[in-house]
Order: sequence, then structure tokens, then C-alpha cells
Amino acid sequence: MNKNKIIYGDCIKKMQKIPKNSINLIITDPPYGDNVGYGLNNKKIKNNKNPLMNCLALAEFYRILKKNSSAYIFTNWKHYPFLTEFILRYTKFKIRHLVVWKKHNFGLGWAFRHQYELILVLEKGKPKYHLTNFSDVQNASHINHNCKTHPHEKPVDLITKMILHSSKEGDLILDPFCGTGAVCVACQEMKRNWIGIEIDEKWVEVARERVGCL
Repeated sequence: MNKNKIIYGDCIKKMQKIPKNSINLIITDPPYGDNVGYGLNNKKIKNNKNPLMNCLALAEFYRILKKNSSAYIFTNWKHYPFLTEFILRYTKFKIRHLVVWKKHNFGLGWAFRHQYELILVLEKGKPKYHLTNFSDVQNASHINHNCKTHPHEKPVDLITKMILHSSKEGDLILDPFCGTGAVCVACQEMKRNWIGIEIDEKWVEVARERVGCL
């Protein structure tokens, strides 16, 4: 495997080349399949037309994760019921918990404006967790979005907490929908090995620049 690289391509096909039981942790924010534009700039992401996209990746997640490892998967309130039902019916994962990311700012909207996202914690086997103060409501930095940022970019300090809670130095962490590489940046800072996969060449270039690799 090419460690510490941003890989350009379809994550399903790329993960099929990753050996079984070789990844220590997965942290990712897959498309929800709502096919909408995000923010004032109406930015769209690739492979966001099919709500099964992130479900189809789960089989590969389970295959490549080592025993007693976790996966953190971002979702939203609309997709959460569908995703959890799929996990319970069609995968071997156990749902350990649901974490709420409370944002410091309100999102766009009317009547009920968005201020949180959800993170499903999935388990293969019985993972160990290292932090004693990891709340299921997490506060983290705000992303100031503009025309150059990925619409789903996540704050590095939020990702860092997950990394510290569910891995140790030298472990190999995967983000198969890596966008602009926030997970990869956090892994570098925490001395973890990492692999990022992204299907949109524009974001691949941004991610590679952030982590300083080709």
C-alpha cells in the first residue's frame, strides 16, 4: 500500500486493492445522496446522486479494518435513519454510539437553521478507546467556507479527538472520501500513517497541497 498519499479515483475500486485487516481506523464523511448544492456558492460534490453510495462502501470498510477497530462516519438527520437501518440489516458492524458535532455558528436556512452534524461510531470486534473525557457532544472550530473550500470540509481539531480516542502513534488511518484532506492533516499532526482517497481531481490537488505530498 502507498501510505501517506492522497489517491485519486473511485474509493470502492481503490479500497478493493487494500489488503484485508490492514487499517486501524476509518474516519470519513461520505456523500449523502441528496444531489444538492451547498452554501452561497451552490457547490456540488461528485457521486452525490445515489443515497446508497456510502452504504456500498461499508462492505469494504469492514473487510479492510483490523479486528477490534472503529469507523467514524459523518451523516445528517435526514440520512441517519436510512444509514442505520442499512448497517443493522446488511453489514456486520455494530453501532457503538452516535456523536453530535455542535457547531459554533448557525448554517444557512429558514425557520430551523442547522447547527449540528451527526457521527456514527461503528465497531468491528471490541475496540479500545483511550480518552476518558470524550463526550458524545463535541464542540470544534468553525470552517469559514468560501468558493475554494470543500462544502463538507471538517475541522482538524474535531478529527484529532477521534484519532486520539481510537488509535495510537504509527497506526494506519483511512479516509476514503477525503475531500480536501482534513483527516490526513490531523493524522500527520498526531504521527499516524494515513491514506486519503478522493474522486474529484480538484479536491485531490487541494488535499495534496495541504499535506505536502504529490
